[in-house]
Amino acid sequence: MIKIGFVDRYLDNWHTNHYPEYIRLASELYGIEARVTHAWAEIEPPSEYAMTTRVWCERYNCTQCSSYEELIDSVDAIMVMCADDCLPHEDLAARALSSGKPVYCDKTFAPTLEAATRMFERAEQYNTPMFTCSAQRYCMELLSYQQQVKETVSFCATTGPGDMVNYSIHQYEMLQALMGVGAKRCQAFYGGDTAHIVYEYGEGRLCTFTQGPKLPFKLFAATKKEGTREIAVTDYYMNFMNKLLHFFVDKKVPITKEDTLEIMAMQQAGRNALKQPGEWVTI
Repeated sequence: MIKIGFVDRYLDNWHTNHYPEYIRLASELYGIEARVTHAWAEIEPPSEYAMTTRVWCERYNCTQCSSYEELIDSVDAIMVMCADDCLPHEDLAARALSSGKPVYCDKTFAPTLEAATRMFERAEQYNTPMFTCSAQRYCMELLSYQQQVKETVSFCATTGPGDMVNYSIHQYEMLQALMGVGAKRCQAFYGGDTAHIVYEYGEGRLCTFTQGPKLPFKLFAATKKEGTREIAVTDYYMNFMNKLLHFFVDKKVPITKEDTLEIMAMQQAGRNALKQPGEWVTI
């Protein structure tokens, strides 16, 4: 059995409260025996949270490790969580990335392109396989579209809720999965409380990112032959868990470093563009 360890600033958040069960279900579905068996939290949660580290570990039948080093020594694979705040990720992941064991770093990978680059450099220095992505990248409908449509996507568009620092990663993962690498510059506009960003790739290829407080996740893609299609954004967690478990087995990273760094660069450039609406920002 693959023993998985959770590392987090504090335990008791949506991903740490749901992923143990998702991993168990995926383990049964895909025939890869794996469980979250150990956990280590840097601090206890703020008082408004329901579960202390001890209570969380009891609820999810995990060993509460007394140190980060104990967790690394006890497991086969490490998941660096802290999904709601990417600011601590570089420091939180540092010891895992020097372990040589497969590491998944939860979304958003890093707060800046520079931090993301340093994290990859550390993983490479210690021959540590590292994987990061948003689960939406493995949306069933998106995977189906990629299998059916072999033309180069000339345009795609996405809408979604949340904020630029954290939640925008879901939209960027889907855009990058369709467009590939090569975004050159972007320009941003505001319409009320909604942010709009246009990304230019050259040769007439564009994609657009729109984010507003109550917007649903939507995705559209267009090619010259197929025209424009809407791609539903619904079923993704089990597909993501499949990729995650196979990564823990074979240590083959399913998303390239170049793809991840492109996403970080697009997100960072988009944030900068929103500070100067109507001006082109180089990616």
